[in-house]
Amino acid sequence: MDFLFAKTKGRTGTFRKVLSDETLFNDIPDFTESRIYNDEIKLYDNEWFVVENFSNKVYAPQLIRERFNPALWSQIGRMDYDQIDFLVSIQNEGSIFIFQNITSSLIYRRQRWLSFDEQPTVLEKDHLLVIRKNADAYYFRNEDRLYFKRLSAITGIFQGINELYNEATDDEVEAALSLDILNVDSNYTKEDVKTANRRRIREAMDMYNSYTTDQKRQLPLYLQKYCPMLTFNATTSKFEITDEKSLTQLLNGLCQRYYTTEISNEKRVALSVEEV
Repeated sequence: MDFLFAKTKGRTGTFRKVLSDETLFNDIPDFTESRIYNDEIKLYDNEWFVVENFSNKVYAPQLIRERFNPALWSQIGRMDYDQIDFLVSIQNEGSIFIFQNITSSLIYRRQRWLSFDEQPTVLEKDHLLVIRKNADAYYFRNEDRLYFKRLSAITGIFQGINELYNEATDDEVEAALSLDILNVDSNYTKEDVKTANRRRIREAMDMYNSYTTDQKRQLPLYLQKYCPMLTFNATTSKFEITDEKSLTQLLNGLCQRYYTTEISNEKRVALSVEEV
């Protein structure tokens, strides 16, 4: 039997059952052409990145690391659908786990649709979630391999997998510091950017380049909410970067790593218990 699970957001988020006996993804790609992840590689259309021995990685989720038993997981409630972080379709008797990241662009509320099925029909639906034809990642239990196309698309699903990013080169650091949304102090140069931020830069640039114009417009409000000491000049529409701390805050913001806990309402940065 196939199952659909959802992982809810926040520090207290957990996996919840959505559907039983439902196959969400009928077309499984061909992973014959796969490569061990490397930042420097640009995939062809038929190629995939692969992580071997995935269940032994610290960023493998609980559903994979433990023996899968659907009876142990509770059903998701209607009020929790707005809190879905990503979906997991468990297929082929639990041998394939298929992951789809959920962003705001995939959720529709109170929309009217024009259907062309047989004859034109106007439909009005509320609370719709789009299932894409191609998922973000595929895990095969028998092979213990995870396949994916873009690392930046799955860093929110597999917490800590961003360790696969290599350090940014000097040219990439310089390109990041030259972003049109930044005003970098002349005393802070690429030589001052340390290892931790050099690893963050590649992920942050991948994320930023994937954003729509509207999403980029939301960055100042998001960052000012969590990093009030990170100066944003509304006149020039630029963030002021003066040192390692301000660059770290910016990069974490570009990767959307800041969040608020559901119960205690504390502002935190992902992968840390340090209060922001």
